[in-house]
Amino acid sequence: MPLYQSAIDAMDAGIVLWDAQDRLVLCNRQFRWLYEPLADLVRPGVTFENLLRAAIARGVIEAPRPDVEGFVAARLLEHREPQGPLLREMPDGRWRRITEQRLADGSLLAFSIDVTALVEKERALEAARAESQHARKQLQDAIDALPEGFALYDTDDRLVACNERYREIYASSAASMQPGTPFEEILRYGLARGQYPAAEGDPAGWLRERLHQHRHPGEPLLQELPGNRWLRIDERRTRQGGVAGVRTDVTELVQREQQLRQLNHHLAESRAQLQAVISTALAAILTVDASGLIRSANPATARVFGWEPDELAGRPLALLVPDAALHLAAGQGVQTGGDLPARHRDGRSLTVHLALSRLNLPGPAQHVALITDLTEREVAARALREANQRLAQLSETDALTGIANRRLFERRLTEEWQRCARRGESVALLLVDVDHFKRYNDAQGHVAGDHCLAEMAAVLRSCARRAGDLVARWGGEEFALLLPGAGVDEALAVGRHCVAAVAERCHPHPDSSVSAHVSISVGVCSVPADANMPVASLVARADAALYAAKHAGRNRAALAPD
Repeated sequence: MPLYQSAIDAMDAGIVLWDAQDRLVLCNRQFRWLYEPLADLVRPGVTFENLLRAAIARGVIEAPRPDVEGFVAARLLEHREPQGPLLREMPDGRWRRITEQRLADGSLLAFSIDVTALVEKERALEAARAESQHARKQLQDAIDALPEGFALYDTDDRLVACNERYREIYASSAASMQPGTPFEEILRYGLARGQYPAAEGDPAGWLRERLHQHRHPGEPLLQELPGNRWLRIDERRTRQGGVAGVRTDVTELVQREQQLRQLNHHLAESRAQLQAVISTALAAILTVDASGLIRSANPATARVFGWEPDELAGRPLALLVPDAALHLAAGQGVQTGGDLPARHRDGRSLTVHLALSRLNLPGPAQHVALITDLTEREVAARALREANQRLAQLSETDALTGIANRRLFERRLTEEWQRCARRGESVALLLVDVDHFKRYNDAQGHVAGDHCLAEMAAVLRSCARRAGDLVARWGGEEFALLLPGAGVDEALAVGRHCVAAVAERCHPHPDSSVSAHVSISVGVCSVPADANMPVASLVARADAALYAAKHAGRNRAALAPD
């Protein structure tokens, strides 16, 4: 218990455990420091409600007057049925984020973390929550409380443990996630149930690539799930040769992706498990003696500072963070510093967040330093923005022809209809159909048909030359041209130009009753835009014009009959 108490006393958070009857079981040094005016009451057995009322009476917590009882009732409900993190302003003006989590035995574990710096910047900070337990069940409770999906695989790539969030993320594969199940088997289970959209078309190739990435982990991966959900996957090798991985749902956390990365787990079952978690951490973790010299470091120091762990032994912490000595000199408790200057081995300047915790152990003072590289935030944010831009572009482009798809066309049609209505301008719409395309496909084959459609798209795009014109694939062998501001004469001229341009290509059509070459029929319509009229009326008239062109013998442009 002394070692366990020392561990939680060293954590950068106020920690308290309440039993199923809301009685205090244990707490750490920072919790007692936060509620120092209640020192005579903070002892095992005291109820949460009694401490709450005492805190209000002694001015530790400000409750609205005169409805103090209403405030107490609301806080007790939040405590007994926690719905999410709470943000509280302390009397000294600092902010704390309080996270309460019911455990499987009905007890409640609460974390209180100082988030003042990030509240002032973004009003949000995802604080570190770590729990060290000696028993397997307590360890599982701790990782289940994490907001991210976590999984640990052994040296044979078999599942050792994962949390409930991991199962929620991969719901289609959850039934296969049993201890001892190989990672490949879990992947195949999800593949068979359509869990990975990127695998469509080449599931075997996707599986090979994903297994290679898993067995040779490097940079974080971006993975798509059904419903346009996206995950960031961070996997690292443990010292025993296994793989520890964290899955973060970046669909909802895009704005918070670059917040500080914290150590997620303190595994106490064995030194090997604890070292495995420390080894997979992305932040640099070092132990420092009373004189500020580094005693040990995790592998992340090489990534953050360019120094191998064994090279740092015996060197001063100030070699990495010059201002670290000021925080070490502060003495007891937890010392933190955000946006501090630091130095890489190659001379580059870094910006880091430093958290120093003094270990409550016999002998000379020892500290644990957690150093997070903040310079990576903008790099990852820019990569995510670029990925989103690429995704948006792909969602509005026809994959076969490379022109706009119907989704983009319908959106632009509505926008231009409204814009031209405001300006009192006309909107022209041309619907184009490749004559007897089914016969062409039957005679030449679908591959040749695809090449033909791509060629037609290129011809039509060359005919729409104004900046605001848009050419899109309407569906199948049909195309549409949107000409904002074009009158009837101009639109008809563009339609005839399209017919002539296709004819000039002389693309053979062996089974056309119209021409020896591929030809098109064009329906032309131009009407004054009217905000009180549905844009569908323009489409209907263009469709009628296309019918008229076909009825008149095809291979021509025609206006809609009045």
